[in-house]
Amino acid sequence: MPISVLSIVYTGNHQSGSGQILGVGATPRYNRFPSSEMLSMGIHQNLSSATVFSSSRADATVILFAPILPFLPMPDYAGRYMQITNRRGSGSEYDVNLFSSHGFNNMATSALAVAPYRGSEVRLSFRDLFLQRWRDIIDDELTGGARRDGDPVLTWEMWPSGISYLDSNRCYLKVHQNLDIEIHCWPDYEASITYHIYLYLDGGGHLHGHVARWAYWIEGGAKADDIEDELAPAVISGMGTLNAELAAQLGAYSSITCTDLFYLPGNQVSRPPTGVRTGFTTDDVTIVVEY
Repeated sequence: MPISVLSIVYTGNHQSGSGQILGVGATPRYNRFPSSEMLSMGIHQNLSSATVFSSSRADATVILFAPILPFLPMPDYAGRYMQITNRRGSGSEYDVNLFSSHGFNNMATSALAVAPYRGSEVRLSFRDLFLQRWRDIIDDELTGGARRDGDPVLTWEMWPSGISYLDSNRCYLKVHQNLDIEIHCWPDYEASITYHIYLYLDGGGHLHGHVARWAYWIEGGAKADDIEDELAPAVISGMGTLNAELAAQLGAYSSITCTDLFYLPGNQVSRPPTGVRTGFTTDDVTIVVEY
């Protein structure tokens, strides 16, 4: 069977101990290894080195994920990440002998094998595309003493489980914004709003998107109901505004006929070289459109 990506991860340093193959076939973009599978394979928080083999089909890529803090549970494919890339056609395997050199020894709780750069790509930073427009939109929508508490977290929600209105077979962009609610002669309240955005290609290969879910949270207390009366309509109205903004932003790419759409963590608008990169899934999301 043709393979796009082939790698082996090891429980010991310098490709020692037990090894497990992480790979991607000729057609899929991802091969997922959730925490449950990592546990069954005996590699959950038990990986120390890896080899990623050269591929003539794609940039052979393995991404390992771990919670931001050891005691803070997180969904699969979220939190800290370490990405190992061996560029397409490199002609030689790429070894990472010591995960400890990258602060990732015995840390990984989930993993993705990914096959980017199978063909021509356009890469877009979610943060660069969206952040300033979000500031403008949300500042206009918020009323009743609500204001942004800093910038939003712009991240992803990959194959979500147990989140209402989201499909566990899909991947989403996620916007989470903390709020400060000022009330006259009363202590401020904390609140937050969250939107999940679904991007997709239509039958003609054109890029589209819409808000798949909205949610809000308000700190409990005597004024919570009053705050909700003001905040809820703004959140719902914001969904329509975001949909209009998505149509305008994505319309700039309407002339491109695309064959696939997928995501990478962080800002990878420049195709990464062979090597290791680390970061957090909350830093950014790279939207990759293949054509």
